[in-house]
Amino acid sequence: MSSYRVNVAIFAITITVFGLVALALVWSGDWAYAALANVNGVKGTTFRSFGPCGFTPQTGCFVEGPISLEGLLGWHRSWAAYATGLTAAAPMSFGRSIFTPDEYAHMADVRVVFRGAEILAAAALAVAAFRLWRARRDGQALRLVRDGGRVAAALVAVVGVVAVFAFDPLFLLFHELFFPQGNFLFDPATSNLLRLYPEWYWQGITAGVAISFIAIALLAAAAAHLALRRASTTYTRAA
Repeated sequence: MSSYRVNVAIFAITITVFGLVALALVWSGDWAYAALANVNGVKGTTFRSFGPCGFTPQTGCFVEGPISLEGLLGWHRSWAAYATGLTAAAPMSFGRSIFTPDEYAHMADVRVVFRGAEILAAAALAVAAFRLWRARRDGQALRLVRDGGRVAAALVAVVGVVAVFAFDPLFLLFHELFFPQGNFLFDPATSNLLRLYPEWYWQGITAGVAISFIAIALLAAAAAHLALRRASTTYTRAA
């Protein structure tokens, strides 16, 4: 394999890592939650609150009641800030409990994984910038952006197509890899965390991040291609 192809492969992988993590941060906003809820016709759901009471376990003293989309957005905003490192403390409820200790433990693990992903994304950006600087020094920067953007878009597109037909197995595999302790397995009939983040949310976020990345990568590749064509035309006319 030529050194240029190696450079393209490394550049494509690093911009993919950085781009996906950066877009995951963007799509973690409450604007995305609200948009996906509206697309799916979600106006609210029900939450189970429990305790304090004299029964053991405390989850035996539950009360189920409605929660509006605005309430869901408030919880999402707090959990997203905690998971992405914007706040140090997990969201808490006053009086009756909304989330179980197992759900808090899982979200603490999510925070660790996300912070690790942010560090990895920063390192990937540094590597991509270094590769681009070397390519610019050799007069290959536009080619690298064009070819690397195409490869990165293709990589994400392939994974996206697989996810369309096998979303649930891939979602489970992701959790088994990053949460091997298995504390992500909750009962849909009782878990408020699953009610806050149902399947339509994860499918929408995955599609949004993937489509956004592919669009940006292809736009960058197209812009670099046009710049190369203009440079080639200018050079030909000057000759």
